[in-house]
Amino acid sequence: MSGRRDDALMAGYEDWRQSRLIERKRSPRGRGAWNHLITVFVYPEASSSATAMSQTLSALLDQTYRNIEIVVIGAREQDLPDSSRFVGLRGLFAEPALDVLDILSDPAADHAWRGSHLVLAAAGTTFDPDTFDLLNEMLSRSPGKPALELVVCDHDRAAATGTGRSPCFLPGWDPDLIVAMDYIGTAFMASRRLVLARRSSRPASLHDWLRSLAGGSLVTAHLTEPVMHLPAIPPHPSAETLISEFPAAKSVAIIIPNRDKPELLRRCVRFLEFTEIAGLELVIVDHASTDPETLALYAWLKQRYSARILRIDGRFNFSRMVNLGVAATTAQMVLLLNNDIEVTKPHEIDMMVSHAMRPEVGVAGARLLYPDGRVQHAGVILRPGPGQEQTVVSQHVLRGAASHSDGYLHALRTVRNYQAVTGAIIATRRDVFDKAGGFDEVNLPVEHSDIDYCLRVRAAGFRVISLPTAGIVHSESSTRGLDTTPEVSRMRVAAGELMIRRWRDAVNHDPFRNPHLDWGDRSQALFPWTNWSDVQ
Repeated sequence: MSGRRDDALMAGYEDWRQSRLIERKRSPRGRGAWNHLITVFVYPEASSSATAMSQTLSALLDQTYRNIEIVVIGAREQDLPDSSRFVGLRGLFAEPALDVLDILSDPAADHAWRGSHLVLAAAGTTFDPDTFDLLNEMLSRSPGKPALELVVCDHDRAAATGTGRSPCFLPGWDPDLIVAMDYIGTAFMASRRLVLARRSSRPASLHDWLRSLAGGSLVTAHLTEPVMHLPAIPPHPSAETLISEFPAAKSVAIIIPNRDKPELLRRCVRFLEFTEIAGLELVIVDHASTDPETLALYAWLKQRYSARILRIDGRFNFSRMVNLGVAATTAQMVLLLNNDIEVTKPHEIDMMVSHAMRPEVGVAGARLLYPDGRVQHAGVILRPGPGQEQTVVSQHVLRGAASHSDGYLHALRTVRNYQAVTGAIIATRRDVFDKAGGFDEVNLPVEHSDIDYCLRVRAAGFRVISLPTAGIVHSESSTRGLDTTPEVSRMRVAAGELMIRRWRDAVNHDPFRNPHLDWGDRSQALFPWTNWSDVQ
């Protein structure tokens, strides 16, 4: 964002934050919650001052939740304030020989803390008075639910210059995003069990330790209140997509549903002239095409790529076309492709296939562009609809943003986890497709079928990710158009009703949708204290 636009967006943040604090004070916290002992490790940094340390300790002393012990590491006891001031807490202690990485990696440091959970705080970090009340409340779980291992927190940071603060409204725990960039800092609480279970060699940095958590499953939660206030840090470098080396797919089947529109299909398959995908199979699932030019194109594709043409008649059923296309191949990897997709950079398909081969990934989607270069899709967020006519709303992240935009928290430049991505182009392994049961051709023949598939893939334990691809163009709804007939409207209402019954919790509580960030079907992120006109 430009400096002027950034100033406009951040104006009013402090007033909004204070209003949130007042609102929380009116709602008593922690009734019936177990008082977990939380250890807070406070540590000086190279640029820290005595004033910064005092600010942090004072903020901890002012907490309404009192079952906190404070351990100052890297500082001598004589440099700390009078410990008698902290008798209302669980104590103030000094561990001058330890540092943060010792706590996370060295069993010899375990004696330094008693808590069931820890929080790290660089000197200069402050907290709203109810921060630890909120954290403790999050640890209260329903019977039968696994204990939380990691809570990530919305927060803000002091501006590098000036006096303002920049809020960080997070997507929750995103294991792919943390690999690309440190979007959390110290705004988290970790369980002792997690620290001990993930202990290995000494990490190079706190970010490296967080990155190490990305490789396994975690029980996480997200505190969506900016209650932690971190010191300034240098600006984040531009995040880059890191493609790890995984075994290459032995075979890839490209499935394209189609009905006539030969000009679209010809443009769609053009990238095959330049791709180096091994074991390529091309399957066109045709729905009652009659255009002679389309039929001639099919004949050429059969001759050029040994394409299989599956023909079906009857009412349009996109899900059935997908399922029949996949059933016609034995390929290890499936690439589902709408006929209105144009791939101008073929190596982006290789990126999608590479990520979809990761054992933890079930669906790899893509950043898609409109023909004019604006962003059409970078991931899908879900929310309840406004009424019975629309019970589910699925919105595309930062739709309409400029192609060169980084997006809020680098959303358009990093691999991100979402509950769903558009089915216009997705890569998914055949074993994942089979485990999830394919597309629901009985109940969701068209609307929401791709969203439902992604949610079932996540329910099966896999990730759904969106990749920051470039050069994949989507002429949205070019094939079917934007039908608004009564029959289509009834179908959409019925599909929405089924989705809210089947996926009510996923729709009501999308874990990757921050409640304070409005960026669905918008070209720029909108915050609670701003008006859309402010950012035009």
